[in-house]
Amino acid sequence: MIYINGFACKSALGLTEEESVKNLSEGTDICLRERVGFLPGGQKAYLAEIPLYPDPLNRHDCRANRLLNECLNDIRPLIDEMMERYSPDRIGAVIGTSTSAITDVENEVLSAECEKNGELKYDPRVSEIGNISAFISDRLAITGPSYSIATACSSGGRAFVSARALLESGACDAVLVGACDTLSKITVSGFFALGALDTGRCHPLCDDRAGINIGEGVGITILTREPLKSGYVMKLLGTGSSTDGYHISAPEPEGHGAKTAIRLALMDAGLSPEDIGYVNLHATGTVLNDAMEHKVIRDVFGDRVPVSGTKHLTGHTLGAAGVVEAYIAYLIFRHGMKLPAIGYLSHMPSHEFDDIHLVKEPEDLQKPVIMSNNFAFGGNNISLIFGKYDSEQSDVR
Repeated sequence: MIYINGFACKSALGLTEEESVKNLSEGTDICLRERVGFLPGGQKAYLAEIPLYPDPLNRHDCRANRLLNECLNDIRPLIDEMMERYSPDRIGAVIGTSTSAITDVENEVLSAECEKNGELKYDPRVSEIGNISAFISDRLAITGPSYSIATACSSGGRAFVSARALLESGACDAVLVGACDTLSKITVSGFFALGALDTGRCHPLCDDRAGINIGEGVGITILTREPLKSGYVMKLLGTGSSTDGYHISAPEPEGHGAKTAIRLALMDAGLSPEDIGYVNLHATGTVLNDAMEHKVIRDVFGDRVPVSGTKHLTGHTLGAAGVVEAYIAYLIFRHGMKLPAIGYLSHMPSHEFDDIHLVKEPEDLQKPVIMSNNFAFGGNNISLIFGKYDSEQSDVR
């Protein structure tokens, strides 16, 4: 059995666990707002920038690593227990991202000083994808396997898969799993150019859905083969992944690859579709993704399992989405929260989705098992299944 020990996460839901619980239960956020400066011509777009500006780091300094450092500080008691229990060479780190330090590179390139002198001051090594995991290893002085994963919007989810492999192979006794993406003009403009960005407030699963809102997100947790004692624990029951390679940005219309990932996760966990208590959908708000995902859910779960999405509350955190949404499962288990509803002030879910069990009003979790799905560019699909941990019961699957 693989255990997920404690969790620190910051997104548009909140900077603390208490704040995130409040906003998730109320269907609100702290920072998804209309902003300028990310699109040409002064155009506005709804984006979520985490309202936190930590102090610079001595090494590996960039906004992504500063935010990750704040999360490390939040779970310090768990890290201390991990370091006491395991040797540094038996502790690894797997961190997902799609942009790493690109925000800082943009700011440097666009600065007046750079424009005047044509010189860049930043350390180019910090802009490498791998730096985000190297920072974690250096910060904690751990020497086990350490690497970054960049598979677009499935990066955070795939970090869990890779960490589990390190544990089950015996290469590690503990693995820090995390992800971080920060707001970037390149990313926002890129999705706008693809016609996938909703410049208003996004509303997934509605008739007039028009695309995504992008948000910053960061989170970190610790995976082990035995539960740590210092924090709340949940279980990683199963994982499934596939790569259908249908198109560089559009989903395969029938969702064959996504369906494969879900069924592999169920098989891995030894569960049937009816055993799942809730599915957190990818639910980006693009016309094609939501239509594809509807077919997948209808074919695998029918209308028997409650489903909804949470990206209208967090923004699409891109490479961090898998970790942010794992954190939402963690909050639901730990605080006995009701399932998040698809709810909008001026939009109603489409009748297109009437044959699946959309959570339109908050409802109780009936079975302590949650699935979370992320479907990325290039047909890179990931499905994770989490279970509630009860220390007084057997952990036999």
